[in-house]
Amino acid sequence: MMHVIRDPGPTSPPDIVLEGRFTAPDLRRYSLVPFQVEPGHHQIHVRYSYTDRIDADQFLSGGNTLDIGLFDPRGTETGSMGFRGWSGSDQLEFVVGDEWATPPYTPGPILAGTWNLLLGPYKVGPRGCDWSVEIGFDRGIPPLERELVRAGEPRSPSLPEARAGWLRGDLHCHTRYSDGDSWPSEMLHAGAETGLDFLGVTDHNTIAHVAEYGAGGSGRPIVIPGVEVTTYGGHWNAWGTDRWWEFRAPEASGVEQAMTEAADAGAFVSVNHPKPFGPAWEYDTIRSMHAIEVWNGPWARLNSAALDFWEARLRLGQRLVAVGGSDTHILRRRVTDPRHTQALGMPTTWVEAGPGADAAAIIDAMRAGRTFVSAGPAGPQLYLEPKGRGVEVSVRGGSRRSLIVQDDKGAIGAAAVESEDWSTTVAVPSASTYVRAQLVAANGELQALTSALWWPPHA
Repeated sequence: MMHVIRDPGPTSPPDIVLEGRFTAPDLRRYSLVPFQVEPGHHQIHVRYSYTDRIDADQFLSGGNTLDIGLFDPRGTETGSMGFRGWSGSDQLEFVVGDEWATPPYTPGPILAGTWNLLLGPYKVGPRGCDWSVEIGFDRGIPPLERELVRAGEPRSPSLPEARAGWLRGDLHCHTRYSDGDSWPSEMLHAGAETGLDFLGVTDHNTIAHVAEYGAGGSGRPIVIPGVEVTTYGGHWNAWGTDRWWEFRAPEASGVEQAMTEAADAGAFVSVNHPKPFGPAWEYDTIRSMHAIEVWNGPWARLNSAALDFWEARLRLGQRLVAVGGSDTHILRRRVTDPRHTQALGMPTTWVEAGPGADAAAIIDAMRAGRTFVSAGPAGPQLYLEPKGRGVEVSVRGGSRRSLIVQDDKGAIGAAAVESEDWSTTVAVPSASTYVRAQLVAANGELQALTSALWWPPHA
């Protein structure tokens, strides 16, 4: 989402100009470009340009796409407080000042010393990428005016009742703190009007949005703080975190280290949209995640590949939880985007977190695998639990769908769902290592699926 900087005065020459060139060997490798800031400044204006510019859309090629970020003198290492923000290629100019900053950049003192631009050539065309960055100080640029399309008290819809303790939410969305078109308050408003109980907030490579969301509640969804760590070989979500995680390492070893560090710090970690054009996940050897986003946006958008990705890892014994997310970016207008839905809760992740749950309880429930994913907040609902030597599967709102129950070797049961509140019991072979269930519509599209129940359940 482009933001236009409104400079109130006549155009002034830049105080610093930085220039350089990237060629094919630099592709998808971040570089730090230092510059000096003298004492006494209160605002930095950064504007950059580069040759043969094209959009970041992975379907486009033949030109250049250059990502940008900023570090102050407090450091450039992973997790450093010196990280002032990263905007990818969505903004060609931004302001960082004492009192305000262009989202997703962080306001604060303009410290004297060595600052660093972070430049990442996501695409490099055949003619190379010549770039130029102009830096100006103390231009007196006023903050952006915020026009809110969604405000006031949201009207929550009437939805089918869930089982006691089960909450419905969306774990993946974006605001103007990365490449979305709405502010956090608008996203919470939309979530409430969709009927969501919780919302995972996951802007790209920043946690600056989390403070603006707050905790949610009071008629809005509970906020699950998070970040979408956006690397050049795949994206992953970390929920329950208050810091940024390393996104600059292109190799699998660096990505795995970052995921491990996030998990060790208490974050719940998921691989995002491992499917063609997701963008895809290129790190097949990594095993540091807790979950897989098996459903991202409308089911027909190649989510069967994400399901296969998850299933293959279950069969290897990896106890990975199933989650889903709409990946909503656009709330204000209708666009044709092959990657994302424009509706929160499509799909919905359901979590058994108990009554009076907060963000921590929801994350704990996800960690325990007490989840299922469905097409939307209205359902259908799909519950799987052990019963004797088998499992009981209960369906709400799934009439005229087909139920399939399967283990690590294939289907162990199938039935037509006969009513809106329906259940059945399926025997589980003693050799099974896990069981899961899914609902399928007559056209073959998935309507709901559960996380895996590892067998025997008390092993």
